[in-house]
Amino acid sequence: MIRPTDEQLKQWGLSLREIDPSSLVPDEDGSQVRWFLGDNATEFFVWFHPESGPHHLQLVFSRVSVEWDNKRGLVTGTFKDGSSAMGGRYDPYLLSIGQRVDLDVCSAALVLLGAATVDASLRAPLLQALQKVGT
Repeated sequence: MIRPTDEQLKQWGLSLREIDPSSLVPDEDGSQVRWFLGDNATEFFVWFHPESGPHHLQLVFSRVSVEWDNKRGLVTGTFKDGSSAMGGRYDPYLLSIGQRVDLDVCSAALVLLGAATVDASLRAPLLQALQKVGT
């Protein structure tokens, strides 16, 4: 990843706006999804069960992905050259998950997500995981 400036990351975070939840289909496991779309193809997804809160979060920006899942934890990935898609839970032919967590991606994601105005309870699990990686 060619790391965007902190100012760019903050602007992308501030630009996130929610897509109308009534237009989204629940996940196969019954999870509801919230989708936030921002500048420069920035996307933030939250999968949750209303009774228990978020269980999977994904932030996509600058051709990278950082995800947190309550079972496997934090992972980072990169999009393959020439791929273009939107909508979350990207297929393996588009997104390559790394063998290790990329600290540079996590650092950038922390700046971006920290600037977002998305409800704090939705961002919290991913922010906490990103903060732990940085320490």
